[in-house]
Amino acid sequence: MALYYSYTKIYDYYSFIEEKTICYEQKKESDDTLRIIMIGDSWAAYHYDYDSLLSNEINKRLTKPVKVVSSGMVGAKTKTIYELMFNSISDCGTKELIEQHPNYCIISAGINDAVAKMGGKYYSYHYVLMLKQLIANGIKPIIIDMPDVGYESVYKRESLLAKTRHRISSIINQVDMWSFSEYRQALKTHINEHELNDRIIFIPASSWNPNGIHEIPVIYQEDKIHLNSKGYQLLDSCMANYIFSDSNN
Repeated sequence: MALYYSYTKIYDYYSFIEEKTICYEQKKESDDTLRIIMIGDSWAAYHYDYDSLLSNEINKRLTKPVKVVSSGMVGAKTKTIYELMFNSISDCGTKELIEQHPNYCIISAGINDAVAKMGGKYYSYHYVLMLKQLIANGIKPIIIDMPDVGYESVYKRESLLAKTRHRISSIINQVDMWSFSEYRQALKTHINEHELNDRIIFIPASSWNPNGIHEIPVIYQEDKIHLNSKGYQLLDSCMANYIFSDSNN
């Protein structure tokens, strides 16, 4: 029984979730407010304190009201972030946010997939499910390209068990321990295969933080993974430019 339970847990950990096909309740407001939500991992969770920053950055460029609301789960991988899109019960569930029918949905995802060595296929598969779900409900997704953060610093802080699990995952999924370029490439390839390029906004890391923590370390917190206030200011200014440009097309 214990062996079966362990096997089931391992299978669930690496398995790909089936695509859900539900339509959200339509709660779109009739005013002209530009509504933006941000979902995903800890970058989205911590952005909640900077929602007004992004709103103000966009307001510098647009004359209409802007409302930004962020919600994320610390440590969440893409599969969990996708599942949370259909969850209105847990504190991190984003279903109710999406039901507000925002104009844009910013997605921050991938760092935890890369750290856990889940592989590019796992990452890009679940990411594209998120994109398709948003597009099907008339919401334009905004992708934040996965930046180079201090992945090694995470590994050094982990327990021996976690280190061993990630080493095993790198073997099972045939991914390099420290190179994460394949995750970026896998997502771009998957987006092309589903012909989604014209239906999304893609913000490359090169547009705001070309070489990650190696180039602008002062925008990261001491853990070398999360942005500080300077980092969010830089990212939000970049996102505001992309949103402004798209909203005027």
